[in-house]
Amino acid sequence: MAAEDSVSPSDLLRRITVPIAGAVVVLLAAAWYVTWSMSEFTMSFLTMGVPTETFGFGVFFGLIVVTMIAMMLPAALPMILAFHAMTRLEAGRPMKPADAIATTLFILPYFLLWGGFGVLALVGLMALGLLSPLVGLVAFIPAATLIAAGVYQVSRSKEVCLTQCQSPMSFVMLHWQSGRMGAVRMGLRHAGYCLGCCWLFMIVLFVAGSMNLLWMGLLSGVIFAEKVATRPQAVARGIAALLVVLGGIAIVQGYLAF
Repeated sequence: MAAEDSVSPSDLLRRITVPIAGAVVVLLAAAWYVTWSMSEFTMSFLTMGVPTETFGFGVFFGLIVVTMIAMMLPAALPMILAFHAMTRLEAGRPMKPADAIATTLFILPYFLLWGGFGVLALVGLMALGLLSPLVGLVAFIPAATLIAAGVYQVSRSKEVCLTQCQSPMSFVMLHWQSGRMGAVRMGLRHAGYCLGCCWLFMIVLFVAGSMNLLWMGLLSGVIFAEKVATRPQAVARGIAALLVVLGGIAIVQGYLAF
């Protein structure tokens, strides 16, 4: 028997998870560094408006994609690891390197959907004047956003999407598609569920959190927690209650200052 055929399960698990997890951690660190170092530049876009020339819009889109990667990527790591591991088994080569290209193609749709939604949401919010200093009744919009996010947490749509996100290996086994184009299709499918889980968290970041890095970190932790929790629906309900309470506090503060 070849030496590689006698690898222990724990060693095999390390071979599968360590390289891709390390690559994701490096990418995540780079995304957070860019987000932090370019935060003032990003805020200038939000105050001056979305650039209309091709280069300027490309920079704006790139910054939003990086920001969304920084916030969302930790929660996607379990799914990425599950897909990466399955590329070995499909090829009948559990001891050989996984298909890194297929894994990359699986990840890319996440970036496109996160970034695309982020840009569309920001453009829409800016067009409505909801990212400018809010006065009068519209000053209660951030509070309403928090409450809306809390209500969505206990909706059927959230439950369906969270179920798909909370069991990575089940999703991979049920929806597996062979080949690298299959990886893209699977990535698009699961990225859609991921966006369904988290789109209102993104709106909260834009409206209530004003793209603040502390808000980003807190929301990233919340998104990760509800996807890896052993009782995800209970965690989602707890987050819902917290968001509604924060929204209520914001309403009271706004009323006192009105």
